[in-house]
Amino acid sequence: MIRLPPVLALAGWSDVELPSGAWRGTIGERPLALVPPPAPRGESPGVAVNEDHSVRAVLVGRLYNRRELRTSLAARHAFSGRHDAEILVHLYEERGVQLPKALRGNFAFALFDARHGRLLLARDQLGLVPLFYAAERARLAVASALPPLLALPGLVSGWDPAALHTFLALGTVPPPATLYPAIRQLAPGELAVWEDGRLKPQRYWQLTFPERRLARADTPTLLRTHLAEAVQLRQAGVVHGLLLSGGLGAGALLGVAAGGRRLPARAYTAATDAGDQDARAAKDAASHAGVAHVEIEGPDDWSAALDAVLAAHGGPAGGPDLPVIVAAARRAAADQPVAMSGAGSDEVFGGAVPARAWAGVQRFRGLPAPLREAAELWARFAPAAWTGRTGRVVGHARLAPVELFGRADALFGPEEWEDLLTPDALTAVGDLRPWEGLTGLFADAKSAGAEDPSDALHYVALQLGLPARAEVVLDAAAVGLELRMPLADHRVAQLVASVPAAARASAGSRQQLLRAALVGLVPRTTLAVPHRSAAPGSAWRQGSLRALVEEELTPARVAGQGLFRPERVQALCAEQLAGRRDRGAQVWALLMTTRWLARPAVGAVPRPETASRVGGMRA
Repeated sequence: MIRLPPVLALAGWSDVELPSGAWRGTIGERPLALVPPPAPRGESPGVAVNEDHSVRAVLVGRLYNRRELRTSLAARHAFSGRHDAEILVHLYEERGVQLPKALRGNFAFALFDARHGRLLLARDQLGLVPLFYAAERARLAVASALPPLLALPGLVSGWDPAALHTFLALGTVPPPATLYPAIRQLAPGELAVWEDGRLKPQRYWQLTFPERRLARADTPTLLRTHLAEAVQLRQAGVVHGLLLSGGLGAGALLGVAAGGRRLPARAYTAATDAGDQDARAAKDAASHAGVAHVEIEGPDDWSAALDAVLAAHGGPAGGPDLPVIVAAARRAAADQPVAMSGAGSDEVFGGAVPARAWAGVQRFRGLPAPLREAAELWARFAPAAWTGRTGRVVGHARLAPVELFGRADALFGPEEWEDLLTPDALTAVGDLRPWEGLTGLFADAKSAGAEDPSDALHYVALQLGLPARAEVVLDAAAVGLELRMPLADHRVAQLVASVPAAARASAGSRQQLLRAALVGLVPRTTLAVPHRSAAPGSAWRQGSLRALVEEELTPARVAGQGLFRPERVQALCAEQLAGRRDRGAQVWALLMTTRWLARPAVGAVPRPETASRVGGMRA
């Protein structure tokens, strides 16, 4: 019998050993098990159940409107504990499968209705918590992380080259695909019903773009009110810390908290080197607000940090800033169980790279014809090293929005694939372009009212980029910290989508709405600070990160895996380690991929499985 790490639900599996606290039953003629995740501190673990034991639920994450929901349900239902999963079973009794519409938070859950023989699955509106599933031969397995599903016997026998190709281009794999053909994932704002051995996904929430938009003058006050409410909901009943960078997102949380007179106990910043400007800006912001500041160095052992990322996610995930953020989360967890993060501000408020690229295209198209023609000639005939931003804008102007999204912020652009991938890898990928997986999202955006390409790009950045950014939630939980992201609130996101696209961001200005709402709440220096990521800094040039690159990406090891061309990998590493060009995100992706392919569960497969198209992309 296989011993399985915690999952949410198993239907039709009888050859696994379940953790303590699991509930066993049947769905039709199949065995069913619900497995609760470890309970947060101060809460009792277990599977939530209603009064007549006909409805049971398990939940990962947190419901931030729990007080409102409990108050409305308490007159008609009995609560035996404090776990949020109890809210689900009683809310389901009143609203049925529509219950996710009433929830506000970051969550994924599985709920079993014995009377109807139905299993309900759902993921939160913005996709802050993932929900993976494997449905085959009338069996179903559900988890909020990939590793438990990878442990199921005989489920996964290979990885998908097209999905890996998409990850190397976009930094993530769009739902419903994953890196493994046998495992799917729900999209943000999606639920699925398992009945009669079949799983039927459906959307229960979608960002929409109304025809009549809010006036720009009215938006700052409305947004400030929504932000204050989102922060207060996540502060309720806890002493919390704050993961503080020098950027606008974290500064917004500090300013709103100060306005509500509920400051964090401490602010934590991960410094990547002695001259880290972001860390200095964070320290100044904390001092201005009167909050104690703790500065943490990045990981000492980058090899262990890389292995921790792969173990938590079951494959490559995130960028080189992820271990740095986790180091700050680990330190915060030593002081209190909850911390806030300003992650997601670009995706929610406008300013992700593709949206700003399109704004540059619009400005270029508004130039007089002679200026446009001169710029096009310059971009066509001048050396690429000279054309710079002008060349990028001219190139973007020739692209459709879906292709622009796939190119503007790509880890590796289309022109790099033949130099990077071996002939066998190119054959396995075929003629797939990474942005083909985005076509379904752009179609969804149009159905949501995004007739303007700027709106469509904003929609896709929110649906695709925000869940990838929220990967830190899982990593923070792995070190004992509950990380809350007040800016990633679906009601705030809907308000932002209700203003004209031009009010969100321009080619040279990010998060214009957020900046306008924060005037008077945060120092002017915070409003003006440029975006910086918590990249490793000088760690690339010395210490364990450099040693990891030199050890992991040797020509012999890269050649032995047969995926990347060793000479191209060596060239990228040389540029990064010498500081000649910023290749950090690319080298980190190569590090993760080669380390992942060398893991026993992955490397045991001599060849990737043949890819098949599912949901608009190969799966």
